[in-house]
Amino acid sequence: MNKDLFRELYAAHSKAIYSYLFGRTNHKELAADLLQDSFLKIWNRIEIVAKIPPEERLYWIFSIASNGLKDHYRRSAHRNKVGLQLKAASAGDGASAEDLSGVLAGRERLRDIETHINGLPEELRCILLMKVLGELSSAQIGIVLNQPPGTIRYKIAQARRLLAEKLKLLESAPIGVRRTSNE
Repeated sequence: MNKDLFRELYAAHSKAIYSYLFGRTNHKELAADLLQDSFLKIWNRIEIVAKIPPEERLYWIFSIASNGLKDHYRRSAHRNKVGLQLKAASAGDGASAEDLSGVLAGRERLRDIETHINGLPEELRCILLMKVLGELSSAQIGIVLNQPPGTIRYKIAQARRLLAEKLKLLESAPIGVRRTSNE
């Protein structure tokens, strides 16, 4: 019974929890480690989980993950800062003077997108990743972050707009100027 409940919880909620942790940490491996720690705590308290109404379990799991994240930062704030600085320094390694193949150009574009997502303010990045990677609704994100769903929808739109601006996806020709196929 407990193994089945645990498997059900992991299958149903691990993606959402991971996206929350990734949004808060901006580090894939750290988010994966914190996800593992969270579900280990859940496994150790599976009898408690069984008593929680099914519609409230996700939010209980989010509280476990959130507390684990806070504990992690309390224990290793300095180590994380140094790690992020090293990661940022290594991300600056370079562009070649040679023409890049289509595959390399695609990889570079993905890195560019990731860099711009990482450059979003933490709150917007977290909400966007919870929505996109975690596939949570604005109401679910609102409950987790203690904000109204309308505010969450606004912040998702704001994050998408900032990302589109950074990626220069919103550029358009001046009003009255038409582009022709000859240009």
